[in-house]
Amino acid sequence: MKNRVKIYFGILGVVGFLLTGCCQDIDLDKYKGANGENLLVLNSIINPDSTISAVTSKTFFYSDPNTQRGYIKNLDIELFINGEERGLMKFNPITNHYETDLKPQENDIVAYKTFYRNEKIECIDTVPRKVKIESVKVSRQGPMAIYSNRDYLFTYEITFTDPIEEDNYYFLQYDDADWIMPGNLNFGVRDFTYEYVFQQLARKIGSVVPGWEPYSPDGLPFSDYGIEGKTYTLIVKEIIQGSGLIWSHYDKMWRKFSLFSISESYYNYLISRLYNESYDSDLHGGMIDLGFTEPLKTYTNINGGLGIFAAYALDEKELDVMQIVGTFP
Repeated sequence: MKNRVKIYFGILGVVGFLLTGCCQDIDLDKYKGANGENLLVLNSIINPDSTISAVTSKTFFYSDPNTQRGYIKNLDIELFINGEERGLMKFNPITNHYETDLKPQENDIVAYKTFYRNEKIECIDTVPRKVKIESVKVSRQGPMAIYSNRDYLFTYEITFTDPIEEDNYYFLQYDDADWIMPGNLNFGVRDFTYEYVFQQLARKIGSVVPGWEPYSPDGLPFSDYGIEGKTYTLIVKEIIQGSGLIWSHYDKMWRKFSLFSISESYYNYLISRLYNESYDSDLHGGMIDLGFTEPLKTYTNINGGLGIFAAYALDEKELDVMQIVGTFP
């Protein structure tokens, strides 16, 4: 049986699970030696609110002794915006990133070009337009029996308008506000299952991973399939468990709703992550370990290398839910 090894490539993420590295069991014996050493990993996530930066590193085999991330510090990475060369990115030895003082604008086409061990490396992506959250409505049911006999179900209706005559991709996250204040009720259990766009996502993932349901502790991607060009209201829920809680201790329930407009490359990358995370966590993951099933590939758009170059634009709304629905009865 072939030796199964792990190869790692990091990712500059913007939310939750995107902050972690990608890990996947695959058969890479054929890449050991010169071929494997010539693989460059390039990761970059750009948005109009931040300056453009990228991180590059070597591939390494997890099964080899004394492995550690090796940043590549001597590359000449050319930056192009809308086809115009904007100079070389500068390596910052403190952050280990290649950086610029430029911020991309919505609809900008951004590209990198470089060489690594005589291999040409290229990537390109388009910064999407920000799609604004037009309103957030809140309602509450309970107390009711969900996990305990005194749980509450909050329903959030998040309205936005999908741009017409184009394919659009999104990522929805809703969570506690970043800042902390006394008396604020922490986040409960997210529930995406009632929403049409996440039902479509479940069908997509379920075609490869049967039984997959739309759940994530951080948020989920979706496309505008079925809602193209419409003013649309997402309906998602939050379960606040009542067991052991004294409601009078809480007089605030601040929530932040984040709608990321993401590039198609970002969407494809996130979908591949969902495939692999689900695939590795159930019967299929066991079949991979036994060698009966090939693992799924993590999406990459780095021509000549590995990694992901993607873009997003973000709109957010924060509100105190208890100001809308009142304190707990």
